[in-house]
Amino acid sequence: MNKLHIKKVLLNLDTLLSAIALVMIILVTFIGVIARYILSKPFAWEEEVQLGLIVWVVFLGARYAFITGNHPAIDMIVELFPKKFKNIVTVVITIIAVAVLLYTGFQGLKYVLQMLHTHRGTNMLKIPYSLIYAPLPIGCVLMSGQMIVNTMQKIKSKNIQEVQ
Repeated sequence: MNKLHIKKVLLNLDTLLSAIALVMIILVTFIGVIARYILSKPFAWEEEVQLGLIVWVVFLGARYAFITGNHPAIDMIVELFPKKFKNIVTVVITIIAVAVLLYTGFQGLKYVLQMLHTHRGTNMLKIPYSLIYAPLPIGCVLMSGQMIVNTMQKIKSKNIQEVQ
């Protein structure tokens, strides 16, 4: 592997882990359905695994939604303002959203550290809750960074369009 490929993989590691977790949810659910309805032997641990994987999919996959523009946006509000205020409103909305994400990430980090300190785990498999919820603060930080990048790109492209 060349350095560029390794860099690209590392920059998209959250998306890769999210995709792997999604595939694992599908597999666990499919195998669970077969075990329950065909073999009449349901897995007691299935829900615990699904819960943990869903958290990983949501919080590690969220940055990808920001990259592709598939996240909820407040562009409708921005469009209500005159052209000269749109960049300012966009920046204010970004600052508020980033502040909320960072606050949520900070609270999530406190929760993960509390679970780590108390050694809490799931009932059946004893999966540490700190491992299950670790993507929460990571995802919030990554979403914040991506939102800032997106806002800077949006403002730059608007400014370029106005000059042309």
